[in-house]
Amino acid sequence: MSLPYLAAQGDYEVFDSLRVTIWYSLGTVPVQLAAGMVLAVFLHRKMRGTQAFRVIYLMPYVAPAVASAAVFEQIFSLRPDAFANQVLKLFGAKPLEWLQEAKGIIPLLFGAGALPSAGAVPVGAFWLKWAQGPSLALSAIIIYSWWVFIGYYALIYMNGLSSIPRQLYEAAEVDGAGKLRSFFSITLPLLSPSTYFLSLLGIIGTFKAFTHIYVLRNAAAQGTTDPISILIFFTFYRKARMSYASAMSLLLFVIVIGLTILQQRLAERRVTYGD
Repeated sequence: MSLPYLAAQGDYEVFDSLRVTIWYSLGTVPVQLAAGMVLAVFLHRKMRGTQAFRVIYLMPYVAPAVASAAVFEQIFSLRPDAFANQVLKLFGAKPLEWLQEAKGIIPLLFGAGALPSAGAVPVGAFWLKWAQGPSLALSAIIIYSWWVFIGYYALIYMNGLSSIPRQLYEAAEVDGAGKLRSFFSITLPLLSPSTYFLSLLGIIGTFKAFTHIYVLRNAAAQGTTDPISILIFFTFYRKARMSYASAMSLLLFVIVIGLTILQQRLAERRVTYGD
């Protein structure tokens, strides 16, 4: 029995929320890992102002989520004078609705397709929704997550860089290895424990993310920003379906445990602890 068929026969809201959750995880974790590592390597060098810059890029992570999300809500407002729309204006683009836009970023960029209407999801529309990518509203929330968590990822990577012996780089330099070769042969493998920890933390965090999404979500986005955690909340408190919300919570628990076990199995073969 195929997944699209199950989506057509089951609760379309659950499958939609899982799709949103997966897009949110795919849009945040890889970018945060890559950007955090690059930032950590850059800041690991000894230069003036490094300590002050570390405090600056870590501030979004320690700031209250509700307050920072409220600020981003104004940045991505649909008003023409909002900061995001002013940036678009510099490039000659028209203002966008951002957090209220339910259309996927692929149709917005290439002008293809339309968002399937709510209701029972036909089998064909299952893949159509996937092909549209995350909505523009969800993309704005993903940008918020980058802003908050890249600094934290960089901090963890910097601690990992501090534990790499300098003698390894000196030996590689003697052997004629350049900086790029040293990065892929020494830095990247020895940072694999930090990468494993952050990827595990990031995937679990995206699947249970709630506070900032709840603040940034807008009803005009037609549920395209609602991951399964938001759906569980609404099912429990607004619809008063406690048993069904518990069942969805159990489903979320099974998914997170499954992903954790999968990452653990992959880590056994790919994580290098340097001993």
